[in-house]
Amino acid sequence: MREAMEMMLTDHIRPECVKIRLDGKSKAEVIEELVEVLSDSGAGCDADAILEAVMKREHDGSTGLEMGVAIPHAKCDAIDRLSIVVGISKDGVDFDSQDGKRSNIFFLMLAPRNESGPHVQAIAKIVKLIKVDGFRKKLLKASTPAEAIDVIRKVEEGED
Repeated sequence: MREAMEMMLTDHIRPECVKIRLDGKSKAEVIEELVEVLSDSGAGCDADAILEAVMKREHDGSTGLEMGVAIPHAKCDAIDRLSIVVGISKDGVDFDSQDGKRSNIFFLMLAPRNESGPHVQAIAKIVKLIKVDGFRKKLLKASTPAEAIDVIRKVEEGED
C-alpha cells in the first residue's frame, strides 16, 4: 500500500512519454530523441531550451549511473511541472556510466527551476527501483509504453 505522501514515478509518466525502441546511437542523439518525445507528447514545452539545459547538465558530469541506467536531467524554466520520459535502447549506448557499461534504460527528467523536492525524490526513487531484482530485465522486455509503465508501477507498489 502506498503512503499518501510517497511520490509515485508513474504519476509523472504518460504513455506518450515512453519510447520502447530508441534510435539514438550516441549520448547526444539519445538525449535529443528523449526531448523530442516530450515535445511531441503535447507537453507544450520549448524543446530547444530543454535540450540546452539537459546538455549543459550532462556536460557538468555524466548522468549515466550503473547497471545500464542513465538519468539525464535538468531544471528548466521551459517546463511547468516535473516531467519524466522513459526510453529503452535494446543495444545500449555509451553514456559515460559510472561502471563503464552501456546504458539501455533512460529516465529523462525535467523540473521547473523553482522546484527541488519532486525532482530529488524522483531521482532517489529511480535509484531504488533499479536495484530491485528483475526490474531492469522486465523493463527491457516491455513491448509497449503501457507495459513499461505497468512494470514500473508494480515495482513501485511492491507487487513484484
